[in-house]
Formats: sequence, structure tokens, C-alpha cells
Amino acid sequence: MNIKDGQYYYAPHRRQWGIWQYHEEKISDQCSVGSGTFIKDCQTKEDARKEVYRLNGWGESKTKKQ
Repeated sequence: MNIKDGQYYYAPHRRQWGIWQYHEEKISDQCSVGSGTFIKDCQTKEDARKEVYRLNGWGESKTKKQ
């Protein structure tokens, strides 16, 4: 996953699609730990994708991802 600190992402969550905000904590110059704060569930992958684009300020994707 190529996501930056503070960005939102989506992934399968139980029988729905969950949205999380990514956080990265630097432990040393060579090591960091990433975690996510759960935001909410969406019924469909498409709904989750649209919400992540909105939350990240990316506008709307020009192509629908399957």
C-alpha cells in the first residue's frame, strides 16, 4: 500500500467496505509503524471509493474501478 500519513483508504470490512485514516509513527531513522483509525462502513466498494476520494480531496475519479 502506497499511502501517506493522514490519507484515507478503504478495504473489505466484515461484509461491507470500511474506511480508515492512515497514521504513521516514526520510531527511528530507519523504522516506522503504520496504523489506521476506523472511520465508517459503506455498503458497496464503489460507495467507499467515492467517499475516500472526497475525504482525501481528490475530486471524482475519471474511471470506475471494479
